[in-house]
Order: sequence, then C-alpha cells, then structure tokens
Amino acid sequence: MKRSKSTPESQNQNLTLRKSERLEDKFMKLPEEVIPKIFSKLEDDPKTLIRCSAVSTNWASFVSKTVHLSLRFFRRRYFYACSRVHYHMPSSAIPAIMKLFANLESLEIKICHPMSQPPFYENITRMTVKWTEDACQSDTCVAFEVGSLTTIEGAMQSHVFNKQKLATIKSSLVMDFYWKMLDHRPKTLRSLVIRSAKIYALGSGKVFMKNAQLPKLRDSVSKSQVNESWLEDPKNVVYWHKDHMDKERLLQEMVWLVYGSHFSVTTKGLKKNKLVVTETHVEELLDGVYDESNGVGN
Repeated sequence: MKRSKSTPESQNQNLTLRKSERLEDKFMKLPEEVIPKIFSKLEDDPKTLIRCSAVSTNWASFVSKTVHLSLRFFRRRYFYACSRVHYHMPSSAIPAIMKLFANLESLEIKICHPMSQPPFYENITRMTVKWTEDACQSDTCVAFEVGSLTTIEGAMQSHVFNKQKLATIKSSLVMDFYWKMLDHRPKTLRSLVIRSAKIYALGSGKVFMKNAQLPKLRDSVSKSQVNESWLEDPKNVVYWHKDHMDKERLLQEMVWLVYGSHFSVTTKGLKKNKLVVTETHVEELLDGVYDESNGVGN
C-alpha cells in the first residue's frame, strides 16, 4: 500500500507545530515565579496575549491570570486611519475578551474614532469606575473646545453647548462601553477607566474653564487684561496647559469648557452629584492624550 505524499504546505505546518511544541516545553521548564512576570510584561499588548492563549491550555491558564490590561477599541461602521500602529478591537469582542481575562482587577479602555464621526467638535472624555464589596463609584470628566482667547466672545456665540449636547458626548463615546462592560464584567474587576479624545491641534495651548468662569474671561478679554499671570490664577481658570513650543508667548490658547459628574450605586440606590473639577482632574483627562493621540482620536 502506497503512503500518500505530503504536500509542501502540510510539511511546513508540521514543522511549525513541532517548533511550537519544543518552544512550549522550554518555556514550561522555567521557574514558576518567572512565567507570570513574563506575561505581565504584555499587559499593554492584548493582541499578543490573545495569541499566546491559543498556543496551549497551559499558556491559556497563564494568560487568564492577567490582572491589569489596556485595550483599544474602535466604533462600528467607521474606518480608522491612525498614524500610530496599534491594535483595534471591535466592541463586539468584549464578551469573549472578558471571558478570556477572567481574573482582571483593573482595565483601561481607549476608544478610537475618526474626525468625521459626530460630535464634530474637539472633546475629551474620561470615566473612572471603582467597585467595592457593596458599592460602585463613578467619576466622569468631559471637556470640549469652544473658541480661542482672541475670539472668545464670537466663538461662544457660535458654540451653544447645552445639557443635551453634553449628554451626547458622554453617551456616544463612553457610556456604550460602560454598559457593555457591566454585562460582562469579571467579578474580580475593581477599577475601570474608559477614555476617548478627538483633538485636531495637539500642540496648541489649552485653557480649561468652568462655565461659571466664562463671563469673567469675556470681560477680561474685552479689557485686554488676559496675560500669563491672569491665566495662572486658579480663580480664573481650572488648568492651563501651556504650549511649550510657543517661545514668544503669543497666548493663542484655545478655550475648553470642562464638566464633571459623580454617581454612586449602593444598596440604598443611585445617588448622582456634580463633580467639583480640579486641576488634578484635568491632568488625568489629558494623561496619555499627547503621547498617543494621532490626530484622529485617541
């Protein structure tokens, strides 16, 4: 009886399989305390972790012990031309991902979206959720650009931001992922950060203000009183993110409105309050945006 000849493709597959088995054997001979440390170095590389989980049952068990993870998602029906190479996942993958990483303790979600997707104005959103044994605490900070210092009066007239538009930003960019995470959250998860950013001019200076501070800004602009010392006064602005490339200090800063909300869920029910936004909140809002943003979203 003649033995069937193997094709070059099958020979290559068998060779790859044997190499993979030898690699796994060498890997499993490492000290037990070393292997988790190796996988922990991949917390910012979920694509590699997912591939590792498919190697064998042993590797999958190590991947499932990941406690900290950073994921980047895209929104459906949109094309993402990010200038920096990173791995996007569809939101539909959340159930499978949470099942794979069943022992997560903290998770960061970054949402990429194109400039052509509404809302069309620049905005940044960060939602932080903390779980305890009997409660859930959530802080949401939202900021959006409303004009420049030189045209603040005209800009404010053309940018009428009401509660409905503010709700649109939060619901369309962050809340969808929050509700999906609640449905598939591992019981071990204690910390969740979801953030999204749409910024056109990364290098420009930005002045973050509360709505109550805007009338004073308009008055000061009309009287030509706005200067560096004025912007550095915490009574006038929440936070001034300076443009360090502007050596001539021309003060061509963009003005951003910043809002915050806080809610807690306990056995007694839901309680919602306004969040008193501070400089720390804005710094957290900007954290990572200037390092990773690519001009089409975070």
